[in-house]
Amino acid sequence: MPTFQYSAIDGSGNRTQGTLYAASLDVALGQLSRDGMNVEAISVMTSQADPLTQAPPPVVHEVPTHERTYMQTNVVGRVVDKVPLSKLMFFFRQFATMQRAGVPIVQALGTLAGQARDGKLNSILRECQGHVEAGRPVSFGLQRYPEVFTPLMVSLIRSGEEGGYLDRASDLVANYIQQDIQIRDEYRRATLMPKLTIGASILIILGANAFIASQGSNIRIWSPLTQPITWLYLGPIIVGLWLFFKIGLANPAIKARWDQFIINVPYSGHTLHQFAMAKFGRALGALYSGGVPIQRSIELAADSCGNEYVRALIYPAARKLQEGEGIAATLQATGGLTPIVADMLATGERTGNVDEMLTKVAEYYEEEAKVRALVLARIVGVVAIICVAIYVLIVLIKFYTGYFQMQFDAADNATMIWTLR
Repeated sequence: MPTFQYSAIDGSGNRTQGTLYAASLDVALGQLSRDGMNVEAISVMTSQADPLTQAPPPVVHEVPTHERTYMQTNVVGRVVDKVPLSKLMFFFRQFATMQRAGVPIVQALGTLAGQARDGKLNSILRECQGHVEAGRPVSFGLQRYPEVFTPLMVSLIRSGEEGGYLDRASDLVANYIQQDIQIRDEYRRATLMPKLTIGASILIILGANAFIASQGSNIRIWSPLTQPITWLYLGPIIVGLWLFFKIGLANPAIKARWDQFIINVPYSGHTLHQFAMAKFGRALGALYSGGVPIQRSIELAADSCGNEYVRALIYPAARKLQEGEGIAATLQATGGLTPIVADMLATGERTGNVDEMLTKVAEYYEEEAKVRALVLARIVGVVAIICVAIYVLIVLIKFYTGYFQMQFDAADNATMIWTLR
């Protein structure tokens, strides 16, 4: 039985190193996972000539290569067949770890498929394993499931395959997914109280009206959200928006138009532009350092930026490089770089450290964009609270207006009766 040495992070967040005996790498990873360890690196300590350390011979499986239907990818897949982002992040993180440890891709995919508790992800990884056994790249299998793997994820993995840095590309995908999860959680926290207030107000008003009606009183608490006419108009709007974001944005033409629109939205558009340029810079730096031709590097990096509008701006830069223009001047002409970043890139071009400067550019954009995104989340939370306060004020004004009107009417009736007597 081989001995494995590993480096992992335990449940308390502490990095630990150790060894363990296991029948295979799959068993070792499974044991560490059950112990709550997030494995960073693992390798066999015994001689590679030991037959126990050799990967089992591949078994080629029949896998589909045809294009999946629009209904499968853009309707059913996006509505009921999604894979949680947290599980995708775990997959890419573990895949990167196994690639750094020198585990063959086929074996890594098989191991991770066995560990995947999500049925959809398990079947995708089994299929990807079959594609790799048949000589196809991992990205070929991933791109067949656009409802699970975004163009950004597929493009980064493809660039890693072509640039020879698949482990770093997988880590990069995991980092971006983690960043996305953090920003989404921040928005959820910022809007939790307004959402609870709106929901509670609807339930309380409906319950109060039902109780008052049961007592035989004519007093009613009015709210725009409890009126059927409101939902007659609001319902189709909500359903339409849900279908647009779930299904409509899967159409490349609609996605390009939408990306162009959100890029031009004040403040938030600039933040999204910075995130796109950060992804572009990281991918381009890794490809450039990997020896991929600069024109192909720019095209792959543009595919990896995650924004169709920014991608369309950058693509012409690849052709201009053939005319002999410098990298910094070409990219600055796209309008995607700030003057400071353009100067940093020009300095890197003069000193021969383009890849290093591109990484610094990406870090600059990521930090600034992340701060802006968190600030925007807090602004959204404050605006939501103000909107809820206005809504509650309208309900109170409407209630007391009706209440006092009822009192005045009762007083007028009493006066009229007294006069008639």
